[in-house]
Amino acid sequence: MSTSSRTPRHGHPSDDSLVIDTRTLPRSPGAALQVQRPAVLPSDIGVELIRIPEGAEVELDLTLTNVDEGVLVTGPVTGVAHVECARCLGEFDVEVGVSLTEMYAAEGTAAAEGVEKDEVRLLDDDLLDLESALVDAFGLDFPMSPTCTDYGRDECINPDTPEPDGVSGSTEGRIDPRWAGLAEKFGRMTEGGDDA
Repeated sequence: MSTSSRTPRHGHPSDDSLVIDTRTLPRSPGAALQVQRPAVLPSDIGVELIRIPEGAEVELDLTLTNVDEGVLVTGPVTGVAHVECARCLGEFDVEVGVSLTEMYAAEGTAAAEGVEKDEVRLLDDDLLDLESALVDAFGLDFPMSPTCTDYGRDECINPDTPEPDGVSGSTEGRIDPRWAGLAEKFGRMTEGGDDA
């Protein structure tokens, strides 16, 4: 599993990085460290129609706990995702969040053997990188075809879009915006055919 930290192996990550330096975490088992701060995403997280864009901030509210074979990371991460409705093509932003429970194994431990099976992640010396964990967590949480109604709206934000059953009340004379380009193209072709 990739643990690309975008930070020199023995360097110090920036204060707004997804990379966390665990050197301040006490080494006794059960010792904990709170990490509460914003972090800037180095790349998009999500899928085509819903994503937290590169350069956006997410809020970390994590607890790092020293365990026998590494560091356990738990807690919520929140951010603002940009959504394009799969039904009406309307765009909006929405607050999203996931709750992490991730084990980062220290090299040379028995737990590190599970890295090959994607069961745990691997510490890079004393650094742990949250990026791949967030990609996985948000990827599982985000719908592949998000709609306006998935995010608290009673109806689509584009009023010209038919309801899911294909009926939206008074639709006479209106063209579904999803097909407007095709209607325009085929309309022109039909007109040309009539002239011939």
